Amino acid sequence: MDKVTIFGAGHVGATTAFYLALTATLEIALVDIEEGKARGLALDIGQSLPYTGSGSKVTGGSDPGLCEGSDLVVITAGSPRLPGMSRTDLTAVNAPVVRGIAEAAGACAPAAPLVVVTNPVDEMTLLAWRSSGLAPSMVIGMAGVLDTSRFIHFLEDAASLEPRDVTAMVLGTHGDEMVPLCDWSRAGDRSLREAVGGELLGEVVRRTRDGGAEIVSHLGTGSAYFAPAVSIGVTALAILGDTGRVLPSSAYLEGQYGISGVFLGVPAVLGRGGVREIVELPLSERERDMLERAAEGVRARLSVLGEAADDAGD
Repeated sequence: MDKVTIFGAGHVGATTAFYLALTATLEIALVDIEEGKARGLALDIGQSLPYTGSGSKVTGGSDPGLCEGSDLVVITAGSPRLPGMSRTDLTAVNAPVVRGIAEAAGACAPAAPLVVVTNPVDEMTLLAWRSSGLAPSMVIGMAGVLDTSRFIHFLEDAASLEPRDVTAMVLGTHGDEMVPLCDWSRAGDRSLREAVGGELLGEVVRRTRDGGAEIVSHLGTGSAYFAPAVSIGVTALAILGDTGRVLPSSAYLEGQYGISGVFLGVPAVLGRGGVREIVELPLSERERDMLERAAEGVRARLSVLGEAADDAGD
């Protein structure tokens, strides 16, 4: 039975544990600085499983050593972006959290790929790589799967496109420098621009980019967790199943798309070893320019990470 350790027992981490426990047969460890919270949620999830037929086993606690023997480690711990907080502010707040967890994960589960969800995800993924001692291919940021799910949802909601007829992907960063591939993506045998029209497609892109903020505005307190949890689960199962599925993931670039030295959302072939390959799609000049601007934004924000930023490359 494969083992997955999830650091962070907030809504995203706990819902991810629940989704994975239902979807596959796994040993799941939920780790949080609040030991009672992790233990209680693990018990609750475990007690939900007898009627489902799942053979998953869920434990919880505060000891990072619970990740020993893991086949996959997921980091969801950290602060959400609060009103008035810039992405640079968030980077400084979450850096010590991610650094400590990545160091622990690299020490107790050195053969396990590491999936980073904590925002800002591209910057935190680079920091996790530097801190864990893992090969760059073993460290993956999860955001593009969520952004792509939102993109397809809004194409269905606003333009009445059936998800099964849409081939779409969102690259770049999880934020203002997101790159929905409006030129590359297709609806049947037509481009999205042909199928949807420029004005409506622009509205779909806007809602995709602001998808998380829109949910926060309705909730008043808290943020999205069902869609993020499923997106993490999809990524985790692709890795554990060694499927070779291509998913938009924050991966370390070494010249692909003309970009080097940063983690950025790109199409990645995933398997037990993490990122097997980065797929270079035939993007339009406009999409390539947007991807380069996204990389420049990540580089600029890495300055708050000190030495990690110095090592980030040109």
